[in-house]
Amino acid sequence: MKEFIKINLNNARNGEHYQYHNDVLGIISEGFATQYLLSPLRTTYTTLFAEEDRAYKQNQAYAKTKEIEECDRKRDDLFVFVRQMIDSGLYHPVPEKRAAAERLSFALKPYRLANQQPFAENTALVTNLTQDLLGEDYRDDVHLLDLQGPVEMLDKANNEFNTLYGMRSGEKLERYERDNMKAIRPKVDEAFRSLIGGIGALYQVNELITHDIVKAEELGGVIDRVNALSRQLQETIARRRSKGGSPEPEPPAPDPQNPPAEDGGGSETPQAT
Repeated sequence: MKEFIKINLNNARNGEHYQYHNDVLGIISEGFATQYLLSPLRTTYTTLFAEEDRAYKQNQAYAKTKEIEECDRKRDDLFVFVRQMIDSGLYHPVPEKRAAAERLSFALKPYRLANQQPFAENTALVTNLTQDLLGEDYRDDVHLLDLQGPVEMLDKANNEFNTLYGMRSGEKLERYERDNMKAIRPKVDEAFRSLIGGIGALYQVNELITHDIVKAEELGGVIDRVNALSRQLQETIARRRSKGGSPEPEPPAPDPQNPPAEDGGGSETPQAT
């Protein structure tokens, strides 16, 4: 019988926490919640997430200095180059290189849209990708496609961005905004647990009593997709710990006399509210 895996979100960086819940809301849609009479639980979740969304975007607006954006662009350009080289290799006339590209394409799949994610999530995904590509499983394939240099450059650019981003965020750090994020995150997590608890209960009732095939597929599919997000985040946190990575700097407080722009960027907009 399927069930949601337990995940401790306390060690997720602010960007990772934000993106995780944003993705979950994309999976547990408003239509799904209405169909299974879960709308009150989802509404509570989306309302609280909207508060986190505002706080997070405010933090992002202060972090987006010209220097950081240039460093991010350099990293994204290298990422896109590596991705395109792997994609091109799928059509290589040499069978061995084509096979290598197919294996690398499989490794790349979870990270293909890394450059479209918010800063912290982008950094985490690229870190995971470069560790995979430079590891034992794919090292020979990377060499075969002459990608050793570009992947190492991508890893270096990613580390440079992470260092600069941490410095810039730290320079603007104040307690007000830090406490604001610390206050809202546990509330969002609790609303999330209530919602998936409702879904899990419906799934169990169907498995034990109702035996509706359509419900089993729909409810089970949501459980599978949310679990996939949870496992990916758990892996990201575990890898950071194994490398001894420093925690994410707390978000800076807004300057009341110089408020950030309202738009806050595109990729950080929640998928559902």
